[in-house]
Amino acid sequence: MSTCVFCKTKQSKYCGRSFHKFPVKDVLRLQQWLKEMKRKDWKPNRNSTLCSAHFTNDCFDRTGFLITLKKNSVPTIFDNPKSECSSCHRLREYGRGYSFFKFPLDEPDIMKQWIANINIGPWSPSSDSFLCSDHFEPCCFQKKSQKLYNFTKRQYPNVIW
Repeated sequence: MSTCVFCKTKQSKYCGRSFHKFPVKDVLRLQQWLKEMKRKDWKPNRNSTLCSAHFTNDCFDRTGFLITLKKNSVPTIFDNPKSECSSCHRLREYGRGYSFFKFPLDEPDIMKQWIANINIGPWSPSSDSFLCSDHFEPCCFQKKSQKLYNFTKRQYPNVIW
């Protein structure tokens, strides 16, 4: 099963996307793909894939029975990648009932406690790292109005197994 290295979409018969390996043997085209992705210091391996959501419609050959990627196609659609929980890897999907919170990078003591409580080993969060609301006790949130809740980052996430 493939997973898109950019948006983390997993291949399934219901996802509605095709998955395409990086042209690792075509150095010039590979450089174009990596330039479009705008990922620093990242290199694909022979199994790395991008999903069809990152290609425009004219990149596909639809003349035969199978829809295939044209030989010289370059992916160009790279909006922000989906947010993913650093602990359970849940993807941020609007309307699913989960909130996502960035790690408090500006408060090292609190951040160390977050990392210790989620128990994911030697790891350092980046500005793109998140935890989902499943890893916090209800007391971590303050009710602001009938529908809105405020998160207090001084509360620490729980270890969820």
